[in-house]
Amino acid sequence: MVKRIIFSFFVIVASFYIFPTLLTDETIVINVKNYGAKGDGVSDDTAAIQSALKDGADNKIYFPEGEYKISKELHISDNTEVYGSNAKINASADLITVMRVKGSNIIIRNLTVNGKKTALRGITIEESSSRVVISENVIQNFTQPEARSLSRLTVSAIRVKGGTKNIIMDQNYIENVMARNPVKGWGHYVARGILIRPDSSNQPAPKNITISNSSITNIGPKDDGDGIVVQGFKDKINLKILNNSFSYTYKRAIKIQSPGVLIKGNKIYNNFYQNNFYTTYPNNNLHDMWSAISIYADHSTIVDNTITGVGHYGRIIDVANASHIKIIKNHLKNGHKGTDKNTSIIAITSNHSNDVLKDYTILDNTLINAKYGIYTNSDITDLNVWNNKQVNINKNF
Repeated sequence: MVKRIIFSFFVIVASFYIFPTLLTDETIVINVKNYGAKGDGVSDDTAAIQSALKDGADNKIYFPEGEYKISKELHISDNTEVYGSNAKINASADLITVMRVKGSNIIIRNLTVNGKKTALRGITIEESSSRVVISENVIQNFTQPEARSLSRLTVSAIRVKGGTKNIIMDQNYIENVMARNPVKGWGHYVARGILIRPDSSNQPAPKNITISNSSITNIGPKDDGDGIVVQGFKDKINLKILNNSFSYTYKRAIKIQSPGVLIKGNKIYNNFYQNNFYTTYPNNNLHDMWSAISIYADHSTIVDNTITGVGHYGRIIDVANASHIKIIKNHLKNGHKGTDKNTSIIAITSNHSNDVLKDYTILDNTLINAKYGIYTNSDITDLNVWNNKQVNINKNF
């Protein structure tokens, strides 16, 4: 607890060091109720809030206690801080996003953003945005809207697009992000707590993204329900995933498909035992979750994470078609009641027959309850495996 408090303080201090503070002698606090917002949960406050946001540059937008019903997305631009006191922003119509951020020097903190199962996303951070802090928010209850144009898109609580930089997401609570329709063009149910992905093929990789001290829970279903996903970028992105907790992430907690990621100090729990099933995949329900962490890109480091649970993962750390990987000082434990008795703690695979993976360090990990401690089906050069403690492991390699 002391360690996490110290780290939270560091992130907050760092955010004010990296991002120039919005407070100056001329800063004005704008109360949305002074612009006509009721906050009674019944009146449509969209126009009043958006009017306040238009005057928000170099100012702070304050939401007093209340429930603010909106029927259109809210746009937040440069040099604006938005914060509340026991304030909830509730979607009341089919929306692609509740808040859309485009600009620099933006803070959103201490709000509840509630999709009310009628909004696709909570907060969307657009291309070219920089120095954005999303902190101490509850972001909850998202699914695909009924509107035909939105009903088969990917649902997420936070969506970060390409071409962004210096983004901090800290001390947020993300819950209840559930797909109810297969995604168009793929045919599977896809949900993300946080999704970092380009909006088009020409968007550059984001840079310097931190997700820290947050809780992510109830992201599903199992077909492709993941807590954090980054994908679609070839360049290193410098993403840090630090000291978060994950539960009820139906398929996996973290999926990495772009290079340059540090995953450190997280706690991941597998809550499932014989009660988590695929819908659109063949009926293979041997494992209770596919994995805790999947790495499908180079230059990834997994260090000092604690991964446990009731049931079994198909593999706890799943690495495929990737090189320059470090897996160090992790506590990796399958549950005693696991459904699948043929699991691996760490699986390193390749589906490219001519590829040789390289540069792996697997050091000082604790591996508990599986058939294989470390499994690989691929040639690996410069493979360094040292000082890993194994408990109730039948085979290694």
